[in-house]
Amino acid sequence: MVESLTKQDIKEAVVEALEPLATAIQQDFLKINGRFDKVDTRLENLETGQEEIKLRLDNVAYRFELQELERRIKILENKAGIKYSTSAQS
Repeated sequence: MVESLTKQDIKEAVVEALEPLATAIQQDFLKINGRFDKVDTRLENLETGQEEIKLRLDNVAYRFELQELERRIKILENKAGIKYSTSAQS
């Protein structure tokens, strides 16, 4: 004989069947959240490092600027009659 099931019985059976799945999904989301936290930390470290590099580069003269300054100094030295040797001076 078939028992008649009430809506409440069906609801309880569905909840009971889905509860382990919901727990597993929640645990997976917590793991993923932890991984995102690690990624966020790594990105923050990279951004900090990038900012430090930019600050250092802002204080470095560019090669073409140095070449232009060397050219101008040579012109001034020639006009002033100064001989400059690139070898080490004692």
